[in-house]
Amino acid sequence: MKNGFKRRFPVSGMKRLSVGILLSVCVLCGCASAPPPEPAPPDELTIRQVLEIPGVSKNELFERAKTWVGQSFSNSLDVIQSANRTRGTVIGKTYISHSRPARFGQKDFFELRFTLMVEAKDNKIRTTFTDMRLMNQFGVQTILKTDMEELRPRLEEAVKSLVASFNTEKTDENW
Repeated sequence: MKNGFKRRFPVSGMKRLSVGILLSVCVLCGCASAPPPEPAPPDELTIRQVLEIPGVSKNELFERAKTWVGQSFSNSLDVIQSANRTRGTVIGKTYISHSRPARFGQKDFFELRFTLMVEAKDNKIRTTFTDMRLMNQFGVQTILKTDMEELRPRLEEAVKSLVASFNTEKTDENW
């Protein structure tokens, strides 16, 4: 029986097999010990922009901002929480969808929930995104630095659409 074993599995073949298994284990352990993704620092979880809109009154800015928040972020959450004409503020809670790469080429899907405040003064507005939470079916997840690198431009682009709405002509009120 020993002779049959040696013929089928010569010693040099066993060494190769052992070395191959050892290398495979080392490679798999190396992949598993990759550093964890870096969470976004707290100061990156607030996005604030002040934009000048010359020739537009506070009331006009307030009304347009209220309409913009309702139209741009309409979903199942209660969008507008507060609208105060005297102070020129609109506060809403809403979300946008987000995904990030997961293992084996798949994606994890999330909702970025946040509070949006638009403040109006004559000739300018200030938008602030705060209280950011990344949610999925398992609850609140950590917002990573890579998430914010993708989400920040999307939120800033949304604000640009608000400013662009002031540059369009008003529709005829007598329809």
